[in-house]
This record gives sequence, C-alpha cells and structure tokens, in this order.
Amino acid sequence: MDAGLAAVLGALAGSVATIGAALATGWAQREGARIAARSEHRRERREPRHSLYRELLGAATAFEKMVGHYEFFDIEVPEDLLLRDEDIPDFLQKQVAVEKLAVEVALAGPKNVGEVALSLAKLSDELFKYAVALSAVLAERQETEQRTWQFTTQKVTSASKRYSRTLSQFVSLAQAALDDDGSLS
Repeated sequence: MDAGLAAVLGALAGSVATIGAALATGWAQREGARIAARSEHRRERREPRHSLYRELLGAATAFEKMVGHYEFFDIEVPEDLLLRDEDIPDFLQKQVAVEKLAVEVALAGPKNVGEVALSLAKLSDELFKYAVALSAVLAERQETEQRTWQFTTQKVTSASKRYSRTLSQFVSLAQAALDDDGSLS
C-alpha cells in the first residue's frame, strides 16, 4: 500500500469515527432529554394526584366511620348503632363527597386507581341506601316481617364489608401509583 492510499484511508476512517461519535452523542442527548421530559411530566401528574387521592381517602374514611361498624353484624345490628334521622343529611353529604372525589380521581388516573375509586363511589351509594333502609325498617319494625329485617341487615353488612375492602384496595393502588417513577414502563 502506498503512502497516498494509506493517508486517504486514514482520513476516511477518521471521518467515519467522527461521524459515528457525533451520531452516538446526539442519540444520547436526545435520550437524556426524553428521560428528563418524562420525569418532569410524571412529577407534574403526581402532585395533583396526591392531593386528590388524599381528599378521596379522607372523605371515604369519614363516610366509613358512620357505617363501618355494620360489617361486624351478620344477623342483628344493635339499635343504638343504627343511623338516626338527624344523621342522614350528614351521611348523605359524606356519600356525595365520596362520589364527586371518585370521579376526579378517575379522571386523574391511572386507570386501575380510577376504577377502584369509581367502585368505592358505587359502594358508598349502595351502603348509604341500605343503611337508611335499615333505619327505616327499624322505625317500622312492628309491621315489618323478620325476613325483610334480616335481608336488609345482610345487605348493609355485605356492602359495608365490600366498602372496607375496596377502600383498602384504593389505598394500596394509590400508593403504588404515587411511587411509580416510570422506570418499569
């Protein structure tokens, strides 16, 4: 190989190496920028979610405090633990708060957290209706058949148990969603 050809090949190899290094550097910078943008996007989405999750958890817990004890009575609920007529407006207000916040959480996402939040809203509505019905049945207990009393008691007990489980599931999924840094997806 003569010196001229070696010089041309050397220059060509140097050019290819320089172009390759430039492409690799450009790719690495684009990838770094994409990762930074994704991280910022996740942070911006996490902050409002955290606030909404906390609000829903507070409302759902306040609602549960009014009727969570029903889950412990399969056949007979002591009369002093039933809702009183004067408690119903406050109970309804708490139930409506759970529904409204659940919709907000469903919109904020992610999907699995939103689905559980909407289930929580549905169960709060069901539990509200059964708890109010149980109180109404108690008021008319003399005229009410034993089967109606037992049916209503079983329904409120079942709804209360499902509500508690769903609330626990919401907490777990919300924590996982807030802890997700995007490294797994």
